[in-house]
Amino acid sequence: SSGINAEYGGLALIWSLQAKDLVSVTKISETILDNYIETGGFSNLDFLDQLGNNKLLSNRLMFLGKYREFHNMIKTQQQKKAADLLVSLVESNLGPPRFQITLLLDSLPLINNVDENLGTNGVVMDSRQTQVLLKALEDMQIKKLLKNSDMQKVETIRLALVTNLASSFLNEPW
Repeated sequence: SSGINAEYGGLALIWSLQAKDLVSVTKISETILDNYIETGGFSNLDFLDQLGNNKLLSNRLMFLGKYREFHNMIKTQQQKKAADLLVSLVESNLGPPRFQITLLLDSLPLINNVDENLGTNGVVMDSRQTQVLLKALEDMQIKKLLKNSDMQKVETIRLALVTNLASSFLNEPW
């Protein structure tokens, strides 16, 4: 059923927005996010570009739009901007709590990558941003939002974040 939801989600979302049915807008946005968690990708989300200020009507829809923007930044090699947006998405709590682990996993390519265009020896995320992500990871564990199957991912994320934190401390001015 998620295939049907993903295929028709954009159309359903547009109709729900026109009807000002914010409950449906939120549910459809969450369905699209759940489909992303299941499949690791989005179906065609070009319709989000046409929504303009309508994205502001629902936190989940705004999150979905910003998350798509994040992916577009990654595709166009705008790593620093993508890192800034990712951290703000984590801080905002606009997305569903179950999506936080996905956001943290999305940080791995940014953390493990070096951008020579940056003046700080290529570290994409600074210490403050890294600490925000570490706190989000800790909060997920405290609130028991993680499944047992997530524990290997958690350790991978934690190791990458701690390593990045050390690198960012070395590169930041005192």
